[in-house]
Amino acid sequence: MKKLSLKSKIFTIFFSIFTFTAFSTGLLSCMSTPVMPEKSSATQLIQLGQDAAELGNYKAAEAYYLETIRRYGVDTAIYIETRYELGHLYLNQKKYDQAYTSFNEILEIYANAEYGSVPGSFKKLSQIGLERIPEKYTGK
Repeated sequence: MKKLSLKSKIFTIFFSIFTFTAFSTGLLSCMSTPVMPEKSSATQLIQLGQDAAELGNYKAAEAYYLETIRRYGVDTAIYIETRYELGHLYLNQKKYDQAYTSFNEILEIYANAEYGSVPGSFKKLSQIGLERIPEKYTGK
């Protein structure tokens, strides 16, 4: 087996570090800037957000959810579902103030909505989300 010179070893180490850094930077830049498909439905955007959140790409998940609200937020059911997803995302990141705001807003919508006019499941899920937030963030 041929021995490498000190210069070759240094070059090999430098090249390995450079390659790893370039790959990591490229991967992270892709993760932070999601592509917003133009003709995606609310369901598709929410699913993209959930997929990003599962991969730990919280910035992308938040961007997908906010885009869903921007495009489809006039539909109360979609707005509630997306706000719940945002609240859940914030809760998982321990951004308790933002999670509290999301869950509380959903409960206010339910309090002011005509019975049966909005899907019932997110009311209970938001109550459960609020219960998971430490008291110092809820003003209790």
